[in-house]
Formats: sequence, structure tokens, C-alpha cells
Amino acid sequence: MSSHHSDSNNPPAASSSGSVVSFDGVPIHYQVQGGGTPTLFFVHCWSGDQTYWEAQVSHFSPHYRVVTLDLAGHGKSGLNRKDWTISAFAQDVVAVVNDLDLDEVVLIGHSMGGTVVLEAAVRMPERLVALVGVDTLFDKWARFTPEQREQFLVPFRTDFVETTRNWVGHNLFLPTSDSDLVERLVADMSAAPPEVGSASMDAIYEWGKKDFPEALGRLRTRVFMIQAESNAQNLQVVKSFASSFESFQVMVVPEVGHFIMMEEPETFNRLLTQAIGLC
Repeated sequence: MSSHHSDSNNPPAASSSGSVVSFDGVPIHYQVQGGGTPTLFFVHCWSGDQTYWEAQVSHFSPHYRVVTLDLAGHGKSGLNRKDWTISAFAQDVVAVVNDLDLDEVVLIGHSMGGTVVLEAAVRMPERLVALVGVDTLFDKWARFTPEQREQFLVPFRTDFVETTRNWVGHNLFLPTSDSDLVERLVADMSAAPPEVGSASMDAIYEWGKKDFPEALGRLRTRVFMIQAESNAQNLQVVKSFASSFESFQVMVVPEVGHFIMMEEPETFNRLLTQAIGLC
């Protein structure tokens, strides 16, 4: 597919927001900005929301249609879901794609959003031109023993706010990360609904154990990974399936924490532009 877009001298198309009911009746809030193909569809991380992509929306919407959403239980979307699973989140993405009748979609997912876009991609291959994972699809999600998983998850169930504050603040950034951004995300993510956050974290590992290899095996598209250097080696499971993808490329960003698109937006936007150009 050749990538084409509207003239950058033209004003971007007006932004609009909408809501669609997901498969289980939960309302999913989304926003659309700009116009042009392909459509860039951004999916946020665990306990995040669509505002985490602000630097990408403003950068790319003059050239492409840009779609962001709040997954169920996040942001402005509904909370009335019984089972918080990666499969259910993927169906939120599919619901928005269908509601907007999108094709030529580049699915972009950060962290947990990477698992979600992979699940969504195998449900609608005909609508896809590429999948972009952002610091995501880690081997540990597939390789945690039940004991390791339980040890990790129990504190989130016991004291979600404090556990999330400590984990986000101490594990997802570098000592050199911008302290204002760190504190903003620590406060934001620890304020997520505890029942959603705990269940979703469990769902990531459940999916990693049971569904990760199967989904990779069914994936037939271009795959790009934009990874923090510290996590760049943690893709052996993905690489083992790379021969089934149309193409596979890993782009590494040095000296950055987990939130690449927020910590180094210019670098991230440049790498994503490169990936789109290869579509």
C-alpha cells in the first residue's frame, strides 16, 4: 500500500468525539482528528487513557486520520464490565473501527495496548496495514510462573493505590526522566479504578500464558516495534514468529523509560513516521 495524505498546508479536519457500545454493552468513548490515509489508531496502556497520545495526535492529525479511544474501565468509557480481559479490550477497538467503518488502519498500542492491538489485529485482518507495538509484548508475560505472577499481583489487589504509585514511579522510568511527567503519571495511574486495574493486570499475564503465541501465529501484517533500549532484547517470543509477518522491524530508543511517546515525542514521532512510510 502506498502511503498518501492530505496536503500539509491544508487545515486539519475538525476533531469529533463519539461513543459506541462494545460487545457487552459498555460504552466506549473515542475521538477522531484529521483526515487522510492510512488511519492511525492509538491504544493506551494499563490504567492510562487516550490523553497519553496528545503529542502524537497534534503531530499526525494534519496528515492522517487519527483515532484514539478510552478502553472500557479507563478514561471516559464505561465501567460496567464483568470480565476484564485482553479479548474484551480488543473488542472495544474492533467496535470503534466498525463504528467508523475504517480501513487501511495502522494499529498502535503501548504496553498493555500492544496486547490489545495484537488481539484486535487478528480479528479484523482485512482492515489492517500494519501493527506498531510500543514498549510491549514482553517475554515475561508468557514466561511468568504462577508463583511469580501471584507474587507480583497480590500487592495490587491488597493496596492498589500505593502499589501502583511505587511500581510506576520506580520501574517505568529512568532516574533521568522528567520528574513532572513521572509524578503526573504516578498520580494518574494510581487513581484508576482498583478493581479494573487489578483485574486488567492479571489479564495481561493470563493472555501472555494462553493467547500470546496463538495470536502471533495468526498475525499476517507488517509489524514494527518501537522499544526502549532496556527492553529491546525482551522480544524473543515475537521474533520467533516473525517469519509469518509480512515484515518485521524493531526500532530502539536509547535513554528513555517506558512511556517513549511522552518522554521523547519527537523521536517517537519520527520513528512512527518511518514505519508508516514503509507501509
